[in-house]
Amino acid sequence: MTPSSAADLTGLIVGMDQRGSLSAVRERLATGEDPRRLLEECRAGMEQVGKMFESGEYFVSALIMAGEIFRQAADMLLPLMTVTESPQDARKAVIATVKGDIHDIGKNIAVTLLEARGFTVVDLGVDVEPERVARTVVAERPDVLGLSCLLTSGFEALRETITLTREHTAGWEQRLPVVIGGTAIDQRIADHADADGWCTDAADGIAVVQSLME
Repeated sequence: MTPSSAADLTGLIVGMDQRGSLSAVRERLATGEDPRRLLEECRAGMEQVGKMFESGEYFVSALIMAGEIFRQAADMLLPLMTVTESPQDARKAVIATVKGDIHDIGKNIAVTLLEARGFTVVDLGVDVEPERVARTVVAERPDVLGLSCLLTSGFEALRETITLTREHTAGWEQRLPVVIGGTAIDQRIADHADADGWCTDAADGIAVVQSLME
């Protein structure tokens, strides 16, 4: 097989062709192509899928499928990239659903959309203790912290998590941006929790993150 053009691998991901995408990655690696180039093409496909989701052209199922294809491709490509080949200015996010809440669909969509924009995402999962979030933030030193909370009963856990994280990062030169998300979140809750931004929709949350990064 001759090396595909950039549009081919991107198009395979946009077309939800899992088998074709992963086969293309394997075969193009076998021809000696740079894994960095292949990863960028995969990211381009994910970014296009994310935009189509945000515009309403694609639904959640397509976004989840594209995210799974991207992650499987990344699992093949990242081990082949040396530390010096990795982007030195890559942005990083830590994301979690707070203690007492096990909802993960919105969080997972946010993870996929962030990865499509080149973020390295540390996903702590659901029902995450405040102390674990704070420790992870200190260890990973992310550019942004995202917290999901769909239950009104979780608002205090949201506040506790942010408060503890602020205490752990008090010595940092710059304040860590914290974005919270959930269907019941509003400005009042954001003020109560000391968050820097809020959203009720994962796609809107990405816009909030981007504005804080700027």
